[in-house]
Amino acid sequence: MFKLALKPQWIAFFLLALLLATMFVFLSRWQISSSISARTEADPAKNVVRPYTEVMQEHTALDTARADTVVSATGHYVAGSSYLVENKLNDGEEGFWVVSEFVPSDSGSVTYEDGASSPRAIAVARAWSSSNEIPAEPTGEVTVAGRVVGNDTPYYSNRIEEEHRGQNRVIGSAAAAQLSNLWEAPLYSGILTADAEVPAGEQLPLTETGELDLAASLIDPSGELKPVRAEQVTNDSVNWLNIFYGIEWIVFAGFALYLWWRMLKDAYEKEQNPSQFFEYEGEYWLDEATGKYYYWDPADRQYYFFDELPQQGKPS
Repeated sequence: MFKLALKPQWIAFFLLALLLATMFVFLSRWQISSSISARTEADPAKNVVRPYTEVMQEHTALDTARADTVVSATGHYVAGSSYLVENKLNDGEEGFWVVSEFVPSDSGSVTYEDGASSPRAIAVARAWSSSNEIPAEPTGEVTVAGRVVGNDTPYYSNRIEEEHRGQNRVIGSAAAAQLSNLWEAPLYSGILTADAEVPAGEQLPLTETGELDLAASLIDPSGELKPVRAEQVTNDSVNWLNIFYGIEWIVFAGFALYLWWRMLKDAYEKEQNPSQFFEYEGEYWLDEATGKYYYWDPADRQYYFFDELPQQGKPS
């Protein structure tokens, strides 16, 4: 069978089968890669506190590469700017985010067509509260630090829980675009979730690695507010449908090679014993010189090999 496989037509057929198998393997690899493409792992580098300007940039949306990074900013809260964002959980308890307008000291200004200007601010989820009472914003210069998270999908008043519908300072989501309209102020994209607040000039409580200490707290005279403590978004899911498709492509690759081998084997068996592959009711003989079978055709009055063109007279 090896000698038969070395014939040009079988070598060409093998190369075609090998090409198809290779394509199927690459398709399988692509499907397997796609099955885990949505996975997101926590990045320890994002837990190190860095200036907000490295993450929150003017006229730039917050992308996944910068989202969930811990930043710090020094500035002041705008008095009376706070809103409550409902349906926010803290250790399984439902409550509110207290979202306030925060103006960094080194923030750039936005100039309007009429010549007026306004500093660009940050939407800070400065605390979680179980109460629907809005606490006063810290006064004076403050340094705030926390994780920058993506915007919620904007929910307006028709999505507010019925019990909060009459409170015009309760909103359904934390979204920079929506808050920008409410505050009539330009905002950086994303929401800064406060883990720590200290008066300007004081050091943030940091670990040796530059991360926020777990003992960090907020400026809260009442003691009722809790830090938001946002975590990095992770996703360890696997798309099993893609896994199934990947296995299918491997099966196809194996079948392409099997098909070549099976056809080669059939051709070899026909060559070795062609009488088993032809329907012939008459007598036939084995030509010892060639090892091939032949038969007598009374109609043509000639001898024929089973696997070759008819030859005149008895084969020799």
